[in-house]
Amino acid sequence: MRLHFYLVSVVLLTGCFGDGNGPLGPSPPQFTKGVYILNEGNFTRGNSTLSFFLPDSNKVFADVFRTANGRDLGDTGNDIVVHGAHAYIVVNFSDKVEVISTNDHSSIATIPFLQGANPYKISIAPNLQKAYVTNLFQASVSVFDRITFEFLTEKIDVGENPQGVAFANGKVYVCNSGFGSGRSVSVIDASTDQVLKTITLSDGPANIGLDSDGSVWIVCSGDYGDFADPTDDTPGKLFALNPTTDEVVDSIEVGGHPGEIAFSNDGYVYVVGELGIIKVDTRTVEIVANPFIAGSFYTVAVDGITNEIYAADAKDFVQNGVVRVYSPSGVALNEFEVGIAPGSIAFVR
Repeated sequence: MRLHFYLVSVVLLTGCFGDGNGPLGPSPPQFTKGVYILNEGNFTRGNSTLSFFLPDSNKVFADVFRTANGRDLGDTGNDIVVHGAHAYIVVNFSDKVEVISTNDHSSIATIPFLQGANPYKISIAPNLQKAYVTNLFQASVSVFDRITFEFLTEKIDVGENPQGVAFANGKVYVCNSGFGSGRSVSVIDASTDQVLKTITLSDGPANIGLDSDGSVWIVCSGDYGDFADPTDDTPGKLFALNPTTDEVVDSIEVGGHPGEIAFSNDGYVYVVGELGIIKVDTRTVEIVANPFIAGSFYTVAVDGITNEIYAADAKDFVQNGVVRVYSPSGVALNEFEVGIAPGSIAFVR
């Protein structure tokens, strides 16, 4: 679920694909490698789905969560992260996190959040067995134990409308977006779950990730100001932080209102921009191309082994979306249909 959901309230590959309302055919083989695509569905409609793509066989399976568990995923699946043999799925308007096995997509745990918390993004602290989740409408972060699935704390106070979250160097970085009006990032000590400091950046810190060298990159989406007057918008920017000192080591203006971010292991960062996917060299902090891949995209992810780029097009947010796969040089390789509003992508390796 992105900000506009609140404001506005080709060749298809063969495989098993359904509409989420009936039998969907067999699940993918167990213990397989593949790609999860979390489809948000329509806000308040409870029609989120989880697609699974097998690159080796060019097969896409629709709603593997429902097929495996005999129930729907919930309302507005907003984020998915794979760690080990588990996938963690944040279901925003259903106020929960679903934990599933990546072997067969079966449910391991359902973690209910406080009503109205609207969990948004999740990050794993692997050495501490913790998971951190931003609560979009409670200006807070919740922490749960990844072994017992019990809350360690339900509320660490941060800034307004926290969105992106990332773990680095024993700390948790939280983007306090304010839906464009926020300017800060909260830094939490993961050993004590106390806020260490607040870093001031630019308008709308929203998305975050780590590059191949371990630097923390933050997308500030800019502020829309008066929606009737686009001339008062503030431009989007990227900031790179040193996770040891928490100092800003570099920044670059990309313009417009950039969205999701993804990293390759060969020194590039990809950001969803208004004209398509923007490519930035993390070593020189220069824009390689804007757009590097032209089109209208909702999210982007990079395969950490092949460096292939997966870019999701949500189309009109009513019909099924598509995911397009590109080589590291930007050549179109593949395209497959998924569910409504594909908004998060995770790789099973």
